[in-house]
Amino acid sequence: MNKICYSSEVYELAVEDVAAVADSSQSVVQLPDDEIILLIGKRRLWLNDIEVVPDTLLKGRDKLNEAIATGQKYIPVRIAFESRVKDFDIISPIIRALRYKYTLFSSNIYHIRPQEIRNKKLERNLRTAENAYKFSNPKYQMNETERHKAYEELKTSMLTNGYDDRFPLDIMLCRNMGVQDTLNQGHHRMSVALECGIERVSVEFCAVGQSPKWLRPLCHLLADINMNIKHLISRLRS
Repeated sequence: MNKICYSSEVYELAVEDVAAVADSSQSVVQLPDDEIILLIGKRRLWLNDIEVVPDTLLKGRDKLNEAIATGQKYIPVRIAFESRVKDFDIISPIIRALRYKYTLFSSNIYHIRPQEIRNKKLERNLRTAENAYKFSNPKYQMNETERHKAYEELKTSMLTNGYDDRFPLDIMLCRNMGVQDTLNQGHHRMSVALECGIERVSVEFCAVGQSPKWLRPLCHLLADINMNIKHLISRLRS
């Protein structure tokens, strides 16, 4: 088994989603102190070149059973993942072109309150009706009429039908400089869900690797700077 890494955040996930996952056969030494730890499996989003490995529960079955018995809706979960890269590879987790070569996803989707994602500051871009679908890549550029139409259509759909679980938000673990979880895909859906008062959305988790322990203090500093710059650019686009 490859090195086990852990999410930078603890997520309040729907109890029934986590309880549905089977206990892991993996034996991991020195687990974190979190009461519930979910190990995501292996699923390629856009290719069928690997056998799907299901998500499993590393720790916390008794706590989950207790939550079910008391009618608890959400429960804090630390997400674990097997590193997809070698220990000495500090580049692949932070360089986009390399990162997507190794990215694998959780086998399941999970439900979470969108406000929690906003509170954890996982969004790299804060989308609004004003800056919707403004992309730096010319390939994806839309005129103002097209942008507003797309945003309003998404809003109407969500108000009418609620959040569509077929399109889960994508949270990449340790995406930012190999140390900080961020929302990878779904920024428009995220903002519209909050605007529409949606209280429950679906998410999937993906991961590549994590920065080496000795490098993490510097990576955390760079990650904060990176996120601040992205948020500034997002506001300027509004």
